[in-house]
Amino acid sequence: MKRWEIVRAGILSDIDAGAFEDGRLPGDFVLAERFGVNRHTVRNAIKELESEGALRVQHGVGTFVAEDFVSHKLDNDPRFTYKLHGQNKSVRREILSIAQVAVGPEIAKHLEIAPSALVTEVKSTSFINDWPLATGSSYHPVDRVPGLAAAFEGSNSFTAALKRCGIIEYKRKWTRITARRPSQQEAQLLRISSSSPVLYETNVDVTPDGAPIKYAFSVIRSDRYEYLIEAEN
Repeated sequence: MKRWEIVRAGILSDIDAGAFEDGRLPGDFVLAERFGVNRHTVRNAIKELESEGALRVQHGVGTFVAEDFVSHKLDNDPRFTYKLHGQNKSVRREILSIAQVAVGPEIAKHLEIAPSALVTEVKSTSFINDWPLATGSSYHPVDRVPGLAAAFEGSNSFTAALKRCGIIEYKRKWTRITARRPSQQEAQLLRISSSSPVLYETNVDVTPDGAPIKYAFSVIRSDRYEYLIEAEN
């Protein structure tokens, strides 16, 4: 067995054992010292594992276990969990808080309600394979989505909760994506450095007749996430 193959086997063994904290591999120097080889040998092993789909190399950022990476097809279907079923991902959402609050003019405009109108604010964090992926808040008009707080009892699914509120069908009206640095609290929730760039997504969901039922923002780890936009035929 060649040296790079020994390194490849060792890295795969570590992946299976969950040895890489936060899904990130150590640097080339650390791996080279561990396996008693040079950096070129380590890079050959990593290149092979990347071609096999076991690792994902993000130049200038690091090397990551590929199973923690998410590809999100951007369309008018807002059901995030549904889209990940074919990617062999374990998805869960942790509800941080639910409360009724009065919204400011910006959110009110997107929801087409009066400023200071009451909405249900849901703060949550999403996890992929037990690693944090995104955190954010969503806002739902109380009169259009009644009883939302109670609807989450026993479930962390937005789709299931909305069904309990009588909303069976809804779709994405628009999505806006930018990039920024996370706040200290966001960085803690996502287990990243406050200097790490994140994706910042805002969106609005509407019922079939066009009534807005949700305005939301999400702060997403950019090292584990990509948007896929396919051109229509």
